[in-house]
Amino acid sequence: MKKILVGSHEQSFRSDLRTLLDLDGFHMQEASRPIKALKKVLEEKFDVVVLHLQLHLDNMISTLAFSAIRMIDRELPVIVVTDNAETLSSMASVIHEAFKHFQTPVNPKEIVGAIKEAVNVKFDSQS
Repeated sequence: MKKILVGSHEQSFRSDLRTLLDLDGFHMQEASRPIKALKKVLEEKFDVVVLHLQLHLDNMISTLAFSAIRMIDRELPVIVVTDNAETLSSMASVIHEAFKHFQTPVNPKEIVGAIKEAVNVKFDSQS
């Protein structure tokens, strides 16, 4: 079973993804902030990480959490979700290194599609 970590401040976002990921046979863990997602990545192995980054929740900490995750596992696909154009421009370097980027509002099914793509790419490259 593929393990997915979703780091988001929005409980409804995490809940919507959990419902869809459960239907597709994924095991999802949650983190309420990017820094908590980083802690989980330090503790265990994931197949894909989804980070929902918000400028007003401390851009620097979010950016550092993303960068640290990239340093821990360069091959780990990280999907980034941002809330607005201001966040997008301030996190351009993070988004550039992300597997995929989405800007809200986003349909959770699109994110699940990106997760499936990331899992396929990751496991095809390991073959």
